[in-house]
Amino acid sequence: MLASEKGFTVVELLISLAIVGIVLTGIYNLAISSSQIYLAQNGIVQLQADARAAMDFMARELRAAVGNPIISTTITTNDTISFDRVEDTGYSTGGNSASTLNDTNKDWQAGAFAPTSTSEFKVRIISGTGSGQPPRTITGNSATQLTISEAWEVTPDTSSRYIITRNKTFTRTSETDNVLRYRIGATGQPNPLAENITSHAFSQPNPGTITITLTARTSSPDPITRQYRDYTLTETVKLRN
Repeated sequence: MLASEKGFTVVELLISLAIVGIVLTGIYNLAISSSQIYLAQNGIVQLQADARAAMDFMARELRAAVGNPIISTTITTNDTISFDRVEDTGYSTGGNSASTLNDTNKDWQAGAFAPTSTSEFKVRIISGTGSGQPPRTITGNSATQLTISEAWEVTPDTSSRYIITRNKTFTRTSETDNVLRYRIGATGQPNPLAENITSHAFSQPNPGTITITLTARTSSPDPITRQYRDYTLTETVKLRN
């Protein structure tokens, strides 16, 4: 028999299979490792994006706050802040009665400021005639006129600058769900703002600023380390007032 007509021996086949097995195992392990790295990095990117979006929203809302926000504890220390957010502002154009305020420069949607079962809008005069009196609850509106629930002590005129506000709150409602929530009105539904928030706190280092600290974590453990990854943000917001 010619040498070229010889087949593989059993030993040679076993060695070949072993080599192929080693190569395939290496490729499989590399694929698994790459997949785990991708999942870990994707989780971190998502974590940072969600935390930043929540922080940006809170900072934007608080920049429009007027007056003195109330910081309190619901689940953990200083995890709740309630504030009056400015929704609109302008100057009265005159012709007001004891229970109305007119601004013909506006084109409000009729009933846009009417109270609901959970929240209400308030109007206050911040400069000019009538400033300094308590805010009034808005009971309704037309395109250019607000109607209030209690008569003005001093009726505004064309020098009167007003703001329209509504109370809003950032808070948590459970120690275990890790959800930061946003509520409109004193008894409104606390809607989810961001998940996987393990802690957040508000502080007021001075009357004109609010500092927000927020810590988020990945939605699932890192597939490599088997540990959650945390991400902490801190931002100081200058208040409108």
